Amino acid sequence: MKAARSQDLQQASILAVIEAESAAWNAGDAEAFAARVRPDVVFTNIVGRFSVGKTPFVAQHAHIFSTIYKNSRLQMSLAQLTFVRPDVAIVDSICALSGYTKAPPGIEAADGVIRTRLEQVMVQDGGWWVASFHNVAVNPTLAAAAPPR
Repeated sequence: MKAARSQDLQQASILAVIEAESAAWNAGDAEAFAARVRPDVVFTNIVGRFSVGKTPFVAQHAHIFSTIYKNSRLQMSLAQLTFVRPDVAIVDSICALSGYTKAPPGIEAADGVIRTRLEQVMVQDGGWWVASFHNVAVNPTLAAAAPPR
């Protein structure tokens, strides 16, 4: 019972990180969006751009918040939470982005919404921190044709 309660508290803390990320995105605040990323965060964005470190993570988000994603709205919902260890979690979210100025090259949108699957590896170290952030576009045509799981 105590372990289940602890895991529920950990899940609530992780959900708070996701909610804070969404709020920061919707405010167009790159620093706040990166508030819970580790200094050595491993980052792959929706088009496959890769970087290591908080500085390029913040810079990339500051850039998109002032250009193609200015005034956009992000909705994130938890799809799967897997505790690899009590202090390491794989956090899979379904994301929907609307109100953007322009979709990135090669990214398809359905009904004006860009959908992605975001996988974050989070580590517990005085709170939950994002060690890896990997975002993948969901192709609406292929997703619609996929067999049910």
